[in-house]
Amino acid sequence: MATSSNLKKKSGFVGERFTIVPPKILEAASADPRISDLYITAIGYFPQAQYHQNNSRESISSCVLIFCKEGKGWIKIGNKHKQQIEANQYVIIPSGEEYSYGADAQNPWTIYWIYFDGTKAQLMCKDLNKPQKAVSFVDSHAYYRIELFEEIYFMLGDGRNIDRMTYASLCFHHLLATLTFTDLYLLATTNRRKPADNFVNVAISYMSEYVESTLSINDLATKCGYSRSHFTHTFTREMGMPPKGYFLKMKIERACMLLKNTNESIIEIAMRMGFGEGQYFSRTFKKIMGITATQYRRQNRIN
Repeated sequence: MATSSNLKKKSGFVGERFTIVPPKILEAASADPRISDLYITAIGYFPQAQYHQNNSRESISSCVLIFCKEGKGWIKIGNKHKQQIEANQYVIIPSGEEYSYGADAQNPWTIYWIYFDGTKAQLMCKDLNKPQKAVSFVDSHAYYRIELFEEIYFMLGDGRNIDRMTYASLCFHHLLATLTFTDLYLLATTNRRKPADNFVNVAISYMSEYVESTLSINDLATKCGYSRSHFTHTFTREMGMPPKGYFLKMKIERACMLLKNTNESIIEIAMRMGFGEGQYFSRTFKKIMGITATQYRRQNRIN
């Protein structure tokens, strides 16, 4: 019979995504003055990573950012004691350190991770080698971090273009800023809209975080603490379209990124975005974009 000890694994989780930047691009990045101080070497996403565990007997050559979105896990760096990392916390493992980490057995974590290098990489790790609290989702619109991660991931999905590498690495500076300067990030995000309209931002944040899922108007209204009718009326007044239409638009925008930057088939993208079947996705895509998904991919494909 299999036990938890022999089920431990580094990868292979349902829904996982990761990409490793090819050596040729890394060599170019290290010589590029625009990004040689900080550039990404690998990036990934492990959802509900049951039995996830990684033990390194040797020091790593890159720094590693781990952001725990849900669940919990643990991390041990060098000779320090094992520390727990929970939802909405992050940690950076400095290069040159032995380490180990893993998911909690009962409530396995969902994590985003980025390996990075550069002349200033170690500076970015200062005092961050233990779990740090990121500001909460509702207050800070931390969904934007997830959007930023996705933007970086899509740019590196191909991995054979130095321009995309440069764009992604510059975005990484911003991602680190949202984590390390949480008070300023909170100040910036809470002032993007008028305070009276804050619940609309909460709804948009929630839609963005679950753009690959199915959300009802009742789900959104409950999240914002309003009745369905008041929520729908106010959202439509502020955004110029009803919440259902806005959520569909967000789904199609994400689908456009997938069409441009991945090799997933149109039906796979439709399923991933929660449309259930291809015809509904195709009709919605053409209604919003004015052309079919096939035409969009042909016109906008990034080689």
